[in-house]
Amino acid sequence: MRRYTALAFHQAEVEGIQSKLAEFLPSHEARELTMQVCGLALDIDEDIGRILQDPLVGRLYEYDGRFFTPRGRGGFHTAFDGLHILKSLGNFIDTFFRARPKRSAIRWLLDELNMHRWVAKRRRMNWEECRTLGLIPEETIQDIIDLQEHAADVRVIPPPLSAEEQTFFKSFEEQLE
Repeated sequence: MRRYTALAFHQAEVEGIQSKLAEFLPSHEARELTMQVCGLALDIDEDIGRILQDPLVGRLYEYDGRFFTPRGRGGFHTAFDGLHILKSLGNFIDTFFRARPKRSAIRWLLDELNMHRWVAKRRRMNWEECRTLGLIPEETIQDIIDLQEHAADVRVIPPPLSAEEQTFFKSFEEQLE
C-alpha cells in the first residue's frame, strides 16, 4: 500500500517518462521500462525514508531531496530521492537514446538508476550500522590507512636468484653493458 501511495505521488513524472520513452520504444516496452524505473525510484525512496525516520539525522543534517548537508559545517552527501531522480530523468531520456542502439540505451539508463539505488542503500546501511552517511565508514578508511602505513614499514626482500635465473639474465646484463 505504501509503495502504491508513493507511486501515486510521482504520477506526473511517471507519465512524462513513459511518454518520452514511447518516442524511442514500442509502447509495451516503454511501459515495462517505466515500471522498472518506478520500482528503482521507490526502492530509493524506501532507503532514504528509513534514514530520515531517525530523529538524529534531522538534528545533524538538512535534506532537500538531493543532498544531506551537515548543519553548521560544510560538505554534503549526495542521495537523490525518487522524485528528484524521476524529474531529472524526464529531462534527459533523449540523452540515453540519441545515437545509441535501443538495448545499449536501456542498459545505460538502468545502470545509472542502479547507481543511485546503490548509493541510497549504502548510505542507509552505513547510517544504521555506523551512524555515518558516508559511503565508506571512517573506521574502514582508518583501517586502510593503517594497513598502508604498516605495509610501508615492512620491507620485502626478494629471494636470491637461482643458478638457472642467473644464467638466463646474464646474457641480458651483458647486452646492457
